[in-house]
Amino acid sequence: MTLAELPLFFLDLQTTGSKPDSGAHILEMAWSSLNGDIESTLVQLPADEKIPYRIQIITGIFNEDMEAAVPVAEVFSRIENSFSGLPCVIHFAQFEKPFLAHAYEQLGKENSLNILCTHEIAKRLFPNLPTRGIKGLAGYFGFPSSDLKRSAQQVAATKVIWKGLVAALAEQGIHSYEELQQWLQITPKGTRTKYEYPLPKEKRLSLPDQPGVYRMVSKWDEVLYVGKATSLKDRVNSYFRGQKNRDPRKLEMLTQTYDLRVTVCGSPLEAALLETDEIKRLDPKYNISLKAGQRSIVFFNRDLTDFNFEQNEEYCFGPFSNPMVFDSIRNLSSCLIEGLFHDNIFYEPVDGALVESGFGLFCERNNLCKETFKSVRSVLAQGLWWNRQYDIEEEEPLEEAEGLDAVESAGAEELDEVQLTAEDIADKFERHFMRAGRSFLRAKQLTRILNADIDFHIMKEDLNSKYHLKIRKGFVNNEAPSDRVRKVQLWNGLDIDTYDRMSVLLSELNKIETQNGEVKIQPL
Repeated sequence: MTLAELPLFFLDLQTTGSKPDSGAHILEMAWSSLNGDIESTLVQLPADEKIPYRIQIITGIFNEDMEAAVPVAEVFSRIENSFSGLPCVIHFAQFEKPFLAHAYEQLGKENSLNILCTHEIAKRLFPNLPTRGIKGLAGYFGFPSSDLKRSAQQVAATKVIWKGLVAALAEQGIHSYEELQQWLQITPKGTRTKYEYPLPKEKRLSLPDQPGVYRMVSKWDEVLYVGKATSLKDRVNSYFRGQKNRDPRKLEMLTQTYDLRVTVCGSPLEAALLETDEIKRLDPKYNISLKAGQRSIVFFNRDLTDFNFEQNEEYCFGPFSNPMVFDSIRNLSSCLIEGLFHDNIFYEPVDGALVESGFGLFCERNNLCKETFKSVRSVLAQGLWWNRQYDIEEEEPLEEAEGLDAVESAGAEELDEVQLTAEDIADKFERHFMRAGRSFLRAKQLTRILNADIDFHIMKEDLNSKYHLKIRKGFVNNEAPSDRVRKVQLWNGLDIDTYDRMSVLLSELNKIETQNGEVKIQPL
């Protein structure tokens, strides 16, 4: 019997945290045979247990949904009745195994699951693929890009991965289950020597050195990402340079990118405006900024400990496009106050002991007292100070939105491939502090131009022009009078579209200044 004919089943779990021994529980389970329908169900949590807010946002499973949950014993019984004795295929089984073992132990039953991990197979077959995470690998094999928030979606993706791996294994002369087991035992995990991408190298090297908009396209003609560039050739090729400190989300996207489509524009400003329109039109999965979706603007209180969707005198700091923008520094503050470092300070789970060691190294490097960081505002002040010391140009201007998507896409399977050190964590703290500072400064700048008269002068070899804009409530209105506006609740009645419009305008004004132009902003 070949691997393609092998009777087996696929399984995936969603959980309330990263480890069962830290109090996390199975939240949802889905399963299916190779060609059968996918079944899924929510799993009852212990009495009075609630789903953490962060997990609700990631999965889309909310506390009120749990009324339909069933006992874990019933779920396991349904799976065993259908698939007893068959191999169980899971992507990155290292995550699921502790939860399955814990559940069997709680039920007083023997764990008899014979698990095949597609991630382990992929690491041996494709050592130089940029990522072997479920979204990247499924997209590599042609699975349409999706959020994969729910267990049923992950089972569907794992099926596609399995079929792709079976074909690749056949090319290696591995056709049966027994041959696969032997191959896994004797074949070491591949060591990545360089990244190998599906996109032909000559495709990106032949791009024009002109402003424009680029679209990264999947195997099945899906636009994954839309971006703008002052030079299409330089910007697109920058994604493929170097291997250290690469963004897991971008690597995931590049693993699925088979083609490029570009539109040459007359100027960077035209490219920025076209990019905004294209993102709204195409809704690419890997764009974070400028998408319509379910985004909304949020405002924080003065201590940055709580947020609200409306601006008022208490919730006065903003706007931000993501309520998780300050999560990592708020988590650090809580850990210092409680005297215990947990695994979820950052957007992805990292061992608490390693985080504590890295934070200690960070403070030692910078001659800082740990107690200072018990205050969220003190952490923010440190980030602001760093941003004043370093002139940092952000290619992606709405970086505070990264938090939510990073949680979804930079999974534990990617972290497993990179052995983090205390030095890495110290660097990570510095990046998170700087990001928080940049996000705070950006919110102030967006509010400053929301109602303002703006004069700017573009000076280049082939262009020397002066412009005047009147911005009122986030719109260009050159006929409006220059009347003063009330300072409190400036953003009330406005939405994420206004936020995006002001962000694009601010980004372009900043570029004009960095390119020897002149910008004068007169807030009302």
